[in-house]
Amino acid sequence: MGFPGNPLPGHVLGPPVAELLCLIRPAMFSLTSIPFPRLLLTLLVVSGPDVRAQVAPTAAVATSESDAAVRTLVDSLASANFADRQKATAELLKLDAAAVPVLESALTAATGETASRLRQIVTQLRKRLFDDRLQVFIADLTEASAAGLPQWDRFSALAGTGTSAMTIFSEVLNSERELFATRLFAPRELSALLESRSAAFARRCHGRPEDEFPIASCLALMLLGSESETRLIRVTSANISDALDDPRFSKLITDGVHAAIVREVTSEWLKRPGIAADRPLLFSIQHELPVGRSIAHRIIDSQSRRQDMYYSLLCLARLNDPKDLPLVESLLETPTTLWPPRGQLVQRLLPDRDVDSSFSVQTRDVALAVAIHLRGAAPEDFGIPVRASEVTVFVVDSLGFDNDEARAVALAKYRAQFGSSGEKSE
Repeated sequence: MGFPGNPLPGHVLGPPVAELLCLIRPAMFSLTSIPFPRLLLTLLVVSGPDVRAQVAPTAAVATSESDAAVRTLVDSLASANFADRQKATAELLKLDAAAVPVLESALTAATGETASRLRQIVTQLRKRLFDDRLQVFIADLTEASAAGLPQWDRFSALAGTGTSAMTIFSEVLNSERELFATRLFAPRELSALLESRSAAFARRCHGRPEDEFPIASCLALMLLGSESETRLIRVTSANISDALDDPRFSKLITDGVHAAIVREVTSEWLKRPGIAADRPLLFSIQHELPVGRSIAHRIIDSQSRRQDMYYSLLCLARLNDPKDLPLVESLLETPTTLWPPRGQLVQRLLPDRDVDSSFSVQTRDVALAVAIHLRGAAPEDFGIPVRASEVTVFVVDSLGFDNDEARAVALAKYRAQFGSSGEKSE
């Protein structure tokens, strides 16, 4: 399939060092660069509860002194002396991950130019710390080096922990470093950044076959956007879902080298509650994704009166699982009109068909055609002049009736032929 982005340079650390660095989150710096209080806290994590109990008072004092030193450097950012400000900036940028909360706390109280400088420092520090972690992971594609990276637990549950999955995960992280760094250090800021990055991504979903589809960024956005804790603001979800309309993405999810992983991550995005279900349902129908079943069930259970109801029923028809019959048959008495759209005339929508002005497609009509299909029969045999569709099984505007009398006849024939147990009557 080809994930864009070149691996970052890196060197291999010995397992004990790599493990230690993963515990404190920043990576790719030597232990001698960790201030003694931070190193002491790290060793406490590794040493076990007995040692922590013995030296906890010392650690508390050390942490307090270290935090005070960080705040002194922050105060120096407001110095009238340019050299002092430059020196403080350089020292702050050398700090480890444990200092980030202290800096963020200081940022809430900072004002003016000091706040501006500190904001830039925090952003650069987060970036450096995440890049360091990423370099370690790329240099050593193991579960140990992946532990603690943002979204690794979710990704590995979907894609596994093999070398191929880890390679793809590294490229997903590499494609959207700022997003993952923000997720790691400042999750409250993720929504705004996700909106801007999704807008940039949407502009690349133009479908031109001569350009490579940004699949790594796509999976990054879908992975982060599908997380239940992530709030999607304004058009973020629509931007991410633009991938669903790009034929290059459809090809990757159908027959790409890593199609299985792409399908799993995409399914996580499609089933996220709160995003409009029409596009996820149509995409699930097009690619016969099992996740479409859970989306369809959710929409049906909500008793939707919108077009996502007939997409849900047609998705169940495409997936063709007889276990869905009870749910589908529960709608055989639901008279909600789904088509034509409110305010539009049938004759204008179907100018080439001789159709009565009272013609409509109701929830019960679609449900009846789908129930017949799930039982292995043909809707035409029940008086429903359906037209087949390669994508949605049936064309929606062919599933209706001119009047309730015609509906009653078709339903009576269905019930006469099939018993309540689902077996064909003799």
